[in-house]
Amino acid sequence: MEAVELMNRKDTKYFFDRKKLDDVLEELQPDYKVMQIDTNRFFSYKNIYFDTPEFACYTAHHNKRVNRYKIRIRQYVESNLTFLEIKFKINTGRTIKSRISIPAFDPVFTEEARNFLTTHTPFDPDSLQPTLWNDFKRFTLVSKSMSERATIDTDLHFKTPDGERHLHQLCIAELKLDGSSSGSKFKVAMRENFCPEARISKYSVGAAFMYEDLKQNNFKFKKIQINRIENA
Repeated sequence: MEAVELMNRKDTKYFFDRKKLDDVLEELQPDYKVMQIDTNRFFSYKNIYFDTPEFACYTAHHNKRVNRYKIRIRQYVESNLTFLEIKFKINTGRTIKSRISIPAFDPVFTEEARNFLTTHTPFDPDSLQPTLWNDFKRFTLVSKSMSERATIDTDLHFKTPDGERHLHQLCIAELKLDGSSSGSKFKVAMRENFCPEARISKYSVGAAFMYEDLKQNNFKFKKIQINRIENA
């Protein structure tokens, strides 16, 4: 895992019906290892996402802006570790991830967190507010032959002060690699199981479902697809 931490990487994302998961994993089994800690292969993640009152981060993603930010607090539940994380998508398609350890899963920024945000984002920490709570289950696959890893997320749950929503059937996969994806068996398995590449973000999807008054034009078809998966 240390060899494929890939804090500066290219990401390719997919979403698909959980009914396809067994076939996908069977195809991947010869070429990937599964991360396991003690007896656990599934791990729980909790997130608090932050945005401005105008939802500048969400809008930048919706409008397909380059050089956009995602800001969250993430708790790795089984490891009892919590980080303030910033993901910066640059115009070459790469994602640069920066993070610092923080003492608690709490939406109130410490002084260290405020300095970190000021250094790594264009936002005033006072302008950022928690907009979405999200938790999910994840397992991680590491290639036996390439500098790549893939994550598959299930059991997504979104919450705001005004409501919550579970997505029980949706799987979101993300392939993370340092260089070219040529030769990736993960990409082949996605293609052969009719799981097309897709621009998808758990924050943007969750915000689009939970805040109906936000700009949604570019996410409407994704929401229709996700609703079909959930209602099939």
